[in-house]
Amino acid sequence: MVLAAGGVLWRGDPADPEVALVHRPAYDDWSLPKGKSKRGEHVLITALREVAEETGYRSRVGPYLTASRYPVTVGRKSVDKVVRYWAMREAGGEFQPTREVDGLRWLGLEEARRTVDPARDGRVLEAFARAPLDTLPFLLVRHGPTAKGRAGRGHERAQPVLARSGRAQAQTLVPVLSGVGAGQLLAADLAPCSEMLEPYAVATGLELEREARLTAAAFKGNELGMATELRERAARTTDGALVVCGQRRVVAGVVASLGRASGHRAPEPLSVEKGGWWLLHHRQGDVLAFERHAPPA
Repeated sequence: MVLAAGGVLWRGDPADPEVALVHRPAYDDWSLPKGKSKRGEHVLITALREVAEETGYRSRVGPYLTASRYPVTVGRKSVDKVVRYWAMREAGGEFQPTREVDGLRWLGLEEARRTVDPARDGRVLEAFARAPLDTLPFLLVRHGPTAKGRAGRGHERAQPVLARSGRAQAQTLVPVLSGVGAGQLLAADLAPCSEMLEPYAVATGLELEREARLTAAAFKGNELGMATELRERAARTTDGALVVCGQRRVVAGVVASLGRASGHRAPEPLSVEKGGWWLLHHRQGDVLAFERHAPPA
C-alpha cells in the first residue's frame, strides 16, 4: 500500500471559502495538493509538507476530512494508494510553478467540485463542505516511553524520565506542534511530560508551564474541574493552540470531559499510545471534532 496525504487549502470567509487547486502537467488535470509520505514521517506532517511544497502557502491544519483509496501501479504490481486529507487554512505565502505543479487556482467550492475528478477529489470536497472550518486546534499529548532516572544526592527515589525512544518521539512532535500553530505549552509536573514538550519550547522560545494538578494523583477526583479549566483556557487562547501533555489517564479523562461538556461524545478508545496525541478542534472551547494520532512508526 502507498501512503499519501494532502489537504483542502482554503482562504476567506469560512461560510463561503475559496479552495486551492493545483495543475499537474504530467496528468494535465486540476487536483487537490497531495503527495507520498516519507519513511518514518507522520501522515499529518506529510499533508502539511506536501500542501506547502505544491502551493507555496503555509497553512494551519483544521479537521480531518476523509481518505481516498484507488489502485496505482508500482513496478509491475497494482497496489492501493491511500490519501488522507485535512482542511487547512491559508496562512501566507506565494505560489511558485515547478515541473510537477505549474499552476494554481483559487475557486469557489462549487466551481472546484466541477473542476476536479469527482471520484477522488470530489468526495474530499464534499467532506470539506460539511466540516466545521472556524475552529482552533487543541492538543492533548501522552508522554513517551520512560526509563528510570538517576537518584539525587540525598538518595531520594529516582523519578522516571523519557527513554531514548521517548526523546525521539518528542523530536518528531516538533513539526506537528508547528503545523497546528502551538502557542501555549502546559505539562504535568513530571519529568517525562515536560521533556515531551521541551524540544518545541527550545525551538520556539515559548515558555513551558508545569502544572501539579495534571499529575494522575492530583487529577483523580478533580477530573471535571481540571477539564473545565482547560476548556476555558482554550477558549481564551488567541496566541496559538493550547498543548497539554500528561499521563494516559489524565489525557483520556480530559478528552472524555471535554466531549461531554461540548455535547459531542469522544470516540472510543479514549487512551492513546505512548507518544501519541489527541488533536481536538474547538470553537470557543466547544470541541467539534476529535482525532486520535499514534506517533510515527
